[in-house]
Amino acid sequence: MDKIIALTRQQREDILQQLRPDQVQALSEFTRYAMLSRFHTHHYLKQTDWEFQGMVIDPWYQRQHDHPGDNLYCDCGRRLKNQFILRSRTTGRQLFLGISHFQQHASIPHKVAREIQAGINEINLYMDSILLAYQAGRRFPQEIFQFVVVQQGFKNHEGTILYQRCNLFSQVDLPLHQRDYQDLQTLYHQLKQGVTHRLTKEEIKQLRDDIATDWRQVDQQITMFNYLLRQHGLTVQDLHRIKSNSINYALQRRKTRFMIHDYKQFKDVTLTKARSQLAIKLRQLSFYLQVFQQNGLAKVRCDQARQVLIAHKASCPQSHFYGIKEAQVLLKSKYTI
Repeated sequence: MDKIIALTRQQREDILQQLRPDQVQALSEFTRYAMLSRFHTHHYLKQTDWEFQGMVIDPWYQRQHDHPGDNLYCDCGRRLKNQFILRSRTTGRQLFLGISHFQQHASIPHKVAREIQAGINEINLYMDSILLAYQAGRRFPQEIFQFVVVQQGFKNHEGTILYQRCNLFSQVDLPLHQRDYQDLQTLYHQLKQGVTHRLTKEEIKQLRDDIATDWRQVDQQITMFNYLLRQHGLTVQDLHRIKSNSINYALQRRKTRFMIHDYKQFKDVTLTKARSQLAIKLRQLSFYLQVFQQNGLAKVRCDQARQVLIAHKASCPQSHFYGIKEAQVLLKSKYTI
């Protein structure tokens, strides 16, 4: 069993100070993704009126003023490291909360809040092990990873956290957690020995479920971009036009207009179609990223959207698509009023 070492806040900050901004953002995205996965797996809010809409993390929380990001706040005004976004199933009202105010503002049972905090603590321990490995001089195993990629070792593992974490950390040269490193080595040795694995029906179902979870998380980010558009005074007609243009952009150069609008639909599609639908949803996310990337209103969300695209090896081109330019003009006109 791995020895678990918990860093103090000061020890964690001392190591984080040694990292480049892109490395800090990659760690932040790893933490956010791990927490989102817990929400979808444990269904923390199923007995409440609230549904989980997303989570934003301030990777620069310890540096209150001297950092390149934007501060996050609870609806009560308190500055946050982890901002949870909840939506009422009955009224549609949205809340932006820290974990300590779940009970006060959303009447979520204290027991549920404790379970969520325990999940955050477990993820922080995992992150601490990565920071300690970095401090000890370990870096990302590029040669092993590239061999696995070239040999298509991730072909049936693209829905796994391992694949996405490797994509993130390989870009910024962060070491993997020991368990992730061992899993990557296992894949490497299997490929070296010429071992090929045919997916079972159970594995296909699990992979499709993983892809559906990824799709759902990307969809939540798109929802938050649309929420920002509504906040800044765009009309219903403007919002509808931007959403339609985002779909047109996502479906460019595809032979079919089929597009999933609810993650539950994934249970009825093949694995090939599931992969295709995730690619479409990621391209739709890149539409919103391009719309907002020159706008200070959504810097934190744009940073996270970039990390998501990196994690899925999806590009974010600088497109001249008319719908992107149109949305930028609409947003700018409302923002400058």
